[in-house]
Amino acid sequence: MQSQNILVTTDFSTVSFAALTHAAKMQVNQITLLSIVQTGDVPPDLLKQMPNPNAVQEYREDVLKQTKAKLDSIADQYFSGMQVHTDVIVCNDDVASEICKFAENNPIDIIVMTGQGRGALGSLFIGSTVQKVLRMTKHPVLIIPKEA
Repeated sequence: MQSQNILVTTDFSTVSFAALTHAAKMQVNQITLLSIVQTGDVPPDLLKQMPNPNAVQEYREDVLKQTKAKLDSIADQYFSGMQVHTDVIVCNDDVASEICKFAENNPIDIIVMTGQGRGALGSLFIGSTVQKVLRMTKHPVLIIPKEA
């Protein structure tokens, strides 16, 4: 089966770039690059003590802009001449849940992720995010081993 629309996840780690490299070689119509930014809630009492309570929101907006710019740069670097969509999701929740939810709500045929091989014994286990995605999604998942 040739996939037409693939979702590639990245956390901008060197390891995650193996999935980008592999996806760039695939024959597809559409590539979606997805990064998930986890945020935590700032306790209300701490917000009251801050000289500029809007600083937290401004910081979050800045992080989102920077993340989107990074994704666009990666799209240009890895996927020049290809149809690429970039998206950033902000969540307080589990990253794997957000990946699965995104795949379910968008026209995605396959999810491409990098697994964190950890030697002979560790190879029995994949990263917890990858494991959760495998358990939760109905989509095929292609796990690319990290580059040596």
